[in-house]
Amino acid sequence: MNLTILEEIGLTKSEAKVYLSLLELGDAKRAEIINKSKVASSKIYEILEKLQSKGLATTYLKNKIKYFKPVNPKQLINYLDEKKEKINKLETETKNILPELLKLYTSSEQKKEVELLIGFKSMQEVFREQVEELGEGDTCYVMAETHEINDTTNLFFSQIHLLREEKKIKSKMLYNISQKKIVKNFFPTSKYPLTKTKYIEHESSIAINVYNNKVLIIIFGIEISIIKITSQDAANSFLEYFKVFWKTAKR
Repeated sequence: MNLTILEEIGLTKSEAKVYLSLLELGDAKRAEIINKSKVASSKIYEILEKLQSKGLATTYLKNKIKYFKPVNPKQLINYLDEKKEKINKLETETKNILPELLKLYTSSEQKKEVELLIGFKSMQEVFREQVEELGEGDTCYVMAETHEINDTTNLFFSQIHLLREEKKIKSKMLYNISQKKIVKNFFPTSKYPLTKTKYIEHESSIAINVYNNKVLIIIFGIEISIIKITSQDAANSFLEYFKVFWKTAKR
């Protein structure tokens, strides 16, 4: 018999073997259970005690010999019901303390932190977090890279940009003047009314995003790397640089 379902409801592999052996043997002594289940003799009492605590086995003495007896398999449903009750109780208790946990989380976010993330999936997670964090009226400041990137990455950024617009998040973006035609095709004003785009003369294989107290530095190479800086001071500094470029940029 496949033990997977018994393991999924909370029994260990050894507990499942012993329980199935008990069902086949009926009332049985320790040695009989060991021979049937092939479980180590040093572990058998511990396993049987756990089965008893889960309501799946009982024990009794007969002629001063200890016997073990399986409980009707229907008890598995009762065991699952008890687990569901515990989970529901834990869910309620977790919801009750969630506001305090969120306060602690928000407080810890104010600490300065630098993370290095590698790969396309990491970039997806970071930008989805960005969209989730920003709200209506917030602004994301973007200094785009100037090298050509692949279609998958372009499509992903188009989707992220659309999500920003849907949440009424504003965007200010700086591109190289040579990218003007491509950018106008990708981000037409009619489709992205909350986006303002300007152009400067610069060459770079990295992109920079500044929002709230975060700076994302995306390095496009053989594999994408993202440096994520959580620091209000750093975000303010990068924003000042952005504003300098924005003033002299062309529409």
